[in-house]
Amino acid sequence: MATELWSSYKQWADVQETRLLDWADPSGQYKLSPMQNLPGADFATAFAICVVYVAFVVIGTLVMKAGVPAIKTSPLQFIYNPLQVVLCSYMCMEAGILAYRNGYSATPCNPFNAESPVMGNVLYMFYLSKILDFFDTIFIILGKKWKQLSFLHVYHHLTIFSVYFMNFRVAYDGDIYATIILNGFIHTIMYMYYFVSAHTRDIWWKKYLTAMQLIQFVTMNVQGYLMVSRSCENFPPKVPVIYLVYIQSLFWLFMNFFIKSYCSKPRKSDKKKTQ
Repeated sequence: MATELWSSYKQWADVQETRLLDWADPSGQYKLSPMQNLPGADFATAFAICVVYVAFVVIGTLVMKAGVPAIKTSPLQFIYNPLQVVLCSYMCMEAGILAYRNGYSATPCNPFNAESPVMGNVLYMFYLSKILDFFDTIFIILGKKWKQLSFLHVYHHLTIFSVYFMNFRVAYDGDIYATIILNGFIHTIMYMYYFVSAHTRDIWWKKYLTAMQLIQFVTMNVQGYLMVSRSCENFPPKVPVIYLVYIQSLFWLFMNFFIKSYCSKPRKSDKKKTQ
């Protein structure tokens, strides 16, 4: 029964994959990718991961709010956060080194090798790392830290995995290196913050972390705009447009969070709680 269900689902997913990739890259260049058969590279797996993530957010929240006591995850996070620091810093440096060795410039349009992508392996690692990032949500729900389970958090984790599935399949070389460097650097700092915050309460540079994320999105917006305006050769033309719109959404969501967290005056009720 389970085998038949998966077989039917796989047939449906394969059709959707072809439609999505043909739409994102009408030239069919993505079919030359040497990485299309790697584990997790198929739409069936990626979509299933998204469904499981959303289901866990909904069901996990309901279960934990039904009276289940918070589960202590700090021992696991003690390992998880340093692991993320090492992984993210490695991806950031690897993308930078590869870009330097291959004469990439800081601005678009860099060479896109469809059959032997320079950034292929590090992008695959980056894509898989977004699955690992889902543990951020798992820790929040198990620990019943409901203030952290915001729309921004869930939207960010779900959509960045989805967007990078498409990037990994159709936009897997050339200018994609910049997003790996920028995101890898920010996540290195972010997981360092998570690790430090587990050992101390007041961290003076907390608000600067969000400011750095906003700078990251501004930089990505500039990159996206340049890619759209220049129509880079061999780079799927629809991807920079999607990228630009997506980064805009993240910028405004993070900006809203920054304003509410660090710029708005505290309410009277909040002042009383601190007195």
